[in-house]
Amino acid sequence: MKSKVAVITGGTSGIGKATVEKLVTFGTTVVLLARDTQKAEIVKKEILKTFPNGKIEIFAGDLTDLKSIKAASEEIKARHPKIDILINNAGGVYSEFERTADGFELGFQVNHLAHFLLTQLLLENLLKSEESRVINLSSEAHRMGKFSIGNLNAEKKFSTWKQYGATKLMNILFTKALANKYAEKGLLAFAVHPGVVKSGFGANNTGFLKYFNKMPFLITPEKGAETSVYLATQTKEKLSNGGYYKRCQISYSSLESQDVVSQDQLWDISMKMIKDYL
Repeated sequence: MKSKVAVITGGTSGIGKATVEKLVTFGTTVVLLARDTQKAEIVKKEILKTFPNGKIEIFAGDLTDLKSIKAASEEIKARHPKIDILINNAGGVYSEFERTADGFELGFQVNHLAHFLLTQLLLENLLKSEESRVINLSSEAHRMGKFSIGNLNAEKKFSTWKQYGATKLMNILFTKALANKYAEKGLLAFAVHPGVVKSGFGANNTGFLKYFNKMPFLITPEKGAETSVYLATQTKEKLSNGGYYKRCQISYSSLESQDVVSQDQLWDISMKMIKDYL
C-alpha cells in the first residue's frame, strides 16, 4: 500500500475518519475531500500526532454542490495523475424533503449523484493504476429501497427511510455497473455495509434521527471501517469484483440490486444529470 493514493469523502468523522487512520498506517497518501476544510485540518493534525509519518492532503469539496465536486476533482487530478483507490464514504439520512441548489433531492445527490460524478471525473486517473478500486458505502437498508426512475428525486412521494433505502440500493446498482463496464480495464468496484455504526449519522435531523447515535446496539467507527480497509488493501485474487461486502466477507445483496437493466438505467440517467460537469 506504500506509495498508493486513496481519495475519500466523509473522512473527518465516524467510519471515514477511522478509515483514514488505518490507511495512513499502510503508507497510503490519503486525500480528504471535505466540505469543512477547517475541521479537516484539525482531524489531520489529530491523526498525525498518532501517526507522524502519515500523508494526508485536504481538498475542498461539497457533495451538495456539484460545481465544487468538479473543481475539487480537477485539483486532485492535477496533483495525482494516478489514483489507486476511491472510497465514496460520505452519506446521510434526511427527515424532510429538501432540494440542493443543483435541483436534486438532498439524499439522492449526497448519497448517489455527487459520488457518481466524482467517480466519473476521477476515472481516467484511476484507470492508470494497475489495481484501481472504487469502494461505495451502502447499507443493509438497501433492502427496503426501490429503484424507480420516476421517483429518484422523491418527486412523487418522500419518505425518509424509503428514500434512504433507495439511495443505498443505487450505491449497489452503481457498483455493479462500474464493475461490469470497467473490469476489463482492471478496475475493481465494491459496495459495503459497514454495520450500524456510532457516528454522526442522523445528527443533522430532529426527532428520533437526532438521537440515533445514542442507541446501545451501535458498533464503533473503527469496527465499521474494517470492511472498507479490507477491500482497499486485500489482494485482488481474494476479492469478488462488483461484490457486496459486510464483515469483510462477500454477501448477498437484494435481487433488485442485481438487475442488470436497472444498473444500466441508473447509469444512463445519472450520466444525463451530470453531463454539464464532465
